[in-house]
Amino acid sequence: MINILGVEEFLQLIGIITIAIFALAFISFILILIIGYILLKKNKLIFPSLALFLMDNLYSILLKLFLLIGTEDTFYRVGIEFYNKYYEGRFKKAKKRVLILPHCLRDTKCPAKLTPKGVECIFCNRCRVGDIIKVAEEKGYKVYIVPGSTFLKRILMEEKPDAVFGVACNRDLFYGMNMLSRKGIPSQGQPLLRDGCINTLVDVDELITRLKSL
Repeated sequence: MINILGVEEFLQLIGIITIAIFALAFISFILILIIGYILLKKNKLIFPSLALFLMDNLYSILLKLFLLIGTEDTFYRVGIEFYNKYYEGRFKKAKKRVLILPHCLRDTKCPAKLTPKGVECIFCNRCRVGDIIKVAEEKGYKVYIVPGSTFLKRILMEEKPDAVFGVACNRDLFYGMNMLSRKGIPSQGQPLLRDGCINTLVDVDELITRLKSL
């Protein structure tokens, strides 16, 4: 074949074939992402074990590919939805659960103090964090109000929970659930409606409903 085409033409043909293969693989992967997202919205997971492996270990590559068809924030939301769907069954069976709330949900004039175990709510009714805690504790959760990821790691070491429910901004929630998944700990997550470092907002009614149903 080389004699017929010549070396230069043969190398060009190999290059074209290689590019075509990569292009086809890339398009196929994008289609899989789109189909997977549509099915996820319909509460269906395709190849869940493979999807979990990719989400746990290759999320940085998935993010770069996802940015071709969506935004970074959308990727985090999709990842959170995936982890919620994947781990829902195991989460319901867990006995020792913790609920992690961000301290930024508090009122700006919150009188509660920061302790080595996080912020200790005094149920002053300035915000609805107290309502969330009451429901969570009735359902057997141990609740922590934390200022950062360092506290989460400490809680995991000290409590060794069977499952974790987290509330945070999309980015922090995704990376937290990703870390828990790689440790084999089932999780559920509720994204904030409004993020930032102060006066953040969560759908309290939806959160309470989920805490009661799981």
